[in-house]
Amino acid sequence: MPASFLSRAPLRMRVALVIILAVGILLAARLFYWQIIRWDDLRTRADAQRDYDVVIPARRGDIFTRDDVLVAKDVFLYTISVSPKTVRNPETLATDLAPILGQPRDTILGKLKSTDTTVYLARDVPATIGEMVQDYKERTRLFNLTVTAKPVRLYPNGQLAAPVVGIVNAERMAAYGVEQAKDADLRGKDGKLKGSSNALNDPIPFDLPSNIPATDGATIWLTIDSGMQRIVEQELANAIRDSKAESGSIIVMDPRTGAILALAVWPTADLNRYFDPANQGKYANQAIGAQYEPGSVFKIITAAAGLDAGVITPNSCFEDSGSIYIGGRIIKNHSDLAPGHVCLTEVLRQSLNVEATKIAISLGTERFYQYVQRFGFGARTRVEQAGEAAGDVKQVGDGRWREVDLGTNSFGQGIAVTPIQMIASVAAVANGGKLMRPYIVKAVQPANAIEPMETTPEVVRQVIKPETARTLTLILANAILGESSNKAVVQGYTIAGKTGTAQIPIGAILDPRWTIASFVGYFPADDPRFVILVKLDKPQSSEWGSQVASPVFATIAKQLVVLAGLPPDNVRLAIK
Repeated sequence: MPASFLSRAPLRMRVALVIILAVGILLAARLFYWQIIRWDDLRTRADAQRDYDVVIPARRGDIFTRDDVLVAKDVFLYTISVSPKTVRNPETLATDLAPILGQPRDTILGKLKSTDTTVYLARDVPATIGEMVQDYKERTRLFNLTVTAKPVRLYPNGQLAAPVVGIVNAERMAAYGVEQAKDADLRGKDGKLKGSSNALNDPIPFDLPSNIPATDGATIWLTIDSGMQRIVEQELANAIRDSKAESGSIIVMDPRTGAILALAVWPTADLNRYFDPANQGKYANQAIGAQYEPGSVFKIITAAAGLDAGVITPNSCFEDSGSIYIGGRIIKNHSDLAPGHVCLTEVLRQSLNVEATKIAISLGTERFYQYVQRFGFGARTRVEQAGEAAGDVKQVGDGRWREVDLGTNSFGQGIAVTPIQMIASVAAVANGGKLMRPYIVKAVQPANAIEPMETTPEVVRQVIKPETARTLTLILANAILGESSNKAVVQGYTIAGKTGTAQIPIGAILDPRWTIASFVGYFPADDPRFVILVKLDKPQSSEWGSQVASPVFATIAKQLVVLAGLPPDNVRLAIK
C-alpha cells in the first residue's frame, strides 16, 4: 500500500489497517508454531486418539495328570459394555440383546439411557454369550458395542493334587506348585490388535488393522497318576481323622526314575476357592517346603553309610547297655531300652539310637557328613515345585555344630530334612544306590510344537555301591518281618522300610508331648516299583510311627498293587 495513501487516509482507517496487519502476523506465527514446530507432537496425539490398541490375551496352558485327567485350564469370561451417548436406537438394541444376555429388556434399556460415559450391560458371562454378542455386533456393525474377553483359571477337579498344581489368582499371578514353578512355560505371550477408528470409535473400513497373534502357553503333563493320587488323598484324610494329627503328607515315588506318582498333604483346599480367607495357607506344598526332623527313618542313611564304608557288615553285632556318652552328653535308646547283645538287623528292628551313634562314630565326622550330603540332604532336589526348602545340616566349624550332633544326627534328630529329600534318599537304596532327581512334570508341549518334550530321568550321582543297597534292603526287609508291632506288612509282598518317631524341637529343647510319626518303605524288595513315605504331625492316638504311620503305608500299598496289576512275589518270581 503506497505511503502517500496511508498519509492521506483517515486516522481510523490507518488504525484498522495496523490492527489487521498485526493479527495477520500473529496468525502466521501461530500457524508456523503448530504446523512446523509442534507438528510431530500433534501427529502423535492425533494418532493416539484415532488408533486403537487391543490386547489379545494368551490362553494359559492346560495341566493334565499322566493319565490325561485335566486338573487346570483357562476359560474365557466376557464383559459387554457400551457408551450410551453413541447408541442411536437404544430401544432396538435393548430388544435385540435381552434374549442373548438373559436380562429383561427394560433393565438393558435403563442402562442405555444412562448419562454415564460407559455402562456395563453384562460382566463375566460365559463364552457362549460373549460370542453371540460379538456375532451380533459384527452383523449389525455396532462397533461402539464393546465385547472384552478375560481369561480365568479353572480347576475342574477341585482339590485333586492341589499342592502339586498350585493356583493362578484373579490378577493372573501364579502361586505354589507347578503353576508357579513352570509359569514361564504355562503363561504364553499376549498378542495385539492395532487399527484406526473415527470420532465415534468405529473402525475405519479402508484402514486394515495389524494383528500380532497371541502365543498360547504350553500344555503340561504331570507324573501324577490320578488313581493313585485319589487313593493317597483319601488315606491321608483317614489317617488324619483316626490319629487326630495336626497335619501330614504322603508321597509315592517310582524309585527307578524319580517320578512322583502321588503326593498329598493335609490340610488342603479346593483350588477354585483360593480367594476364601479360610483357605489361606492351605495351598503350600508341605512335602516340598516344610522342614522337619525325620527321626529313626534316618537310620537307613546311617546304616547305608556304615555298610558302604565297610565299618560294619551285615553280621556286625554290638553290646548295647542302653546309653552312650558323646560330646559331654548321654544318648539313650527310646523307652530306655538296654537290649545287650544285638546284631545289625536287630538294631534296625528295635531302632536303637545307641548303635546308630556307634556307627556314626566309627565312620568319623568327616565321612559321616560326606555320606549325608551325597544322599542329597542340605540341598534342594530341584523338583518342579515352588518354595522348595533345602533342609538344614549342621557343618563342623559353622559355629552351630557340636560333637553330640554326630550322635543325634545319626538317628535323625538335630538335622532338618524335607519329605521329598527323605523319600529320594530311601529310593536311592531301593534302586541300587543311584540318587535320582525327583520330578513331577512328565512332559511339556509348547503351543507350536507337534510332540511333547518328555522329561528324561536324571541320575544325580551314585551314593552307595549296588551291593551295599542290596544288602541293606535284605536287612530292612528282615527287620520288618521280625517286628511284631510293625503294621507295614503287606501279605504276599516283601517290604523294606523303617519307622520314625521324632520329637519336635522347640528352641533348644524337645517338646515332651508331641512327635512326628513316619514310615518310609519300598516294595517288592527284590525289584522295587514303589517307595511310599507317610508322615503325620502331632498324632494324638499314638506317638509311634509303627502304630500310626505304618498302617497307612500298608493300606496304600495294598491298593497300589491292585491298581498297577502287580502280582504277589511268588507269582511274579515264578513268571520270571
